[in-house]
Amino acid sequence: MKKYIGAVAALALAAPLVGAAQTPSVDQQIAAAVQILPEDLRAGATVVTYDPATGARKVLRQGTNFLECQPTMPDGHERCYHKMFAPRRDLEAKLQAQKKSEKEIAEAMAAAVKAGTIPPSPPAMMSYRNYDKTDRIQKLWVMSLPNRTPESVGVSTAPQRDNALKGEGLPWMMQPGGPGAHIMIPINPKPKVSKITDEAPDRITQATLPLPEDLRAGATVYEYDKATGERKVLRPGTNHVECMPRGEDGFTWCYSTATGKRRDYAAKLRAQGMDDKAVQTAMAEATKNGAIPESPFGVMSYRLYGKRDRIQLLWVLSVPGATSESIGVSTVSQRENALEGHGQPWLMLAGTPGAHIMIPINK
Repeated sequence: MKKYIGAVAALALAAPLVGAAQTPSVDQQIAAAVQILPEDLRAGATVVTYDPATGARKVLRQGTNFLECQPTMPDGHERCYHKMFAPRRDLEAKLQAQKKSEKEIAEAMAAAVKAGTIPPSPPAMMSYRNYDKTDRIQKLWVMSLPNRTPESVGVSTAPQRDNALKGEGLPWMMQPGGPGAHIMIPINPKPKVSKITDEAPDRITQATLPLPEDLRAGATVYEYDKATGERKVLRPGTNHVECMPRGEDGFTWCYSTATGKRRDYAAKLRAQGMDDKAVQTAMAEATKNGAIPESPFGVMSYRLYGKRDRIQLLWVLSVPGATSESIGVSTVSQRENALEGHGQPWLMLAGTPGAHIMIPINK
């Protein structure tokens, strides 16, 4: 099963597949190619195909934004990706047309990168994959995070394929620690009845509810002393995430332990009576002078809320400095859609140190 999913993910990130035997009209191909994208990005996406005999690129529609899509391939998928991938896909298509093996293609690609004839794979990009049948994940977004690990990002590696096929999948990491490391984000359909709750029999259990089930038992649970800002550990953990029980604002939060020192420092500043703006200023200065570490690129946080007037289960992927153009993600808010149970990820605070991808979880 893992081998199968890994192959699918690799295709989503890297391999261009070439034309179908029976070609629909150009308009039909374009409509199929862009349907996996957020609506605001569809009209501006370039749409291309590749000649199976030569690997030559054919542009069906020249776009105006930073994304490129391919219509339905022989395996039934449509794919969209950042235009930075285009030179790689062009070379791969030509090598495939020459009947090169997967190993030969990989070797040729590596040699081309080393020689500078094609750019290296971008460090963090969103790719999109659509599939119309129910035997595979139908709508899948894939965030590349080369060389990241579960410990550095704070995510699970437990496959969610079967849950995603039922419309209840959560994001998870594949190929951790390698150049192909990425987070699979299944886009679930609107659930008939939401299974999200923030209620539990005790504070420890309640604090871990935002997490995937496999991370809950090993998570550290803690809180802060309001008077001093000192951390109080309620349960020591054994993994790379830590959680706080539901706060007075109604939110339950879990984080990667990689950001623990930053949160501890902020808690002490708030205990001194600083407002949010003053805390942000002090945090920026402490980061600049090395007193606290920077927030890692690609780290995940988890937020749970019990009422329906806000997004109930939200995962937040930190991407400091990222813009819509640099990572291929829409900035159009999905809050209202998420409240209805069918929101898609979107980028907030683009281009700033606080840039992050909001990932509403529907299940």
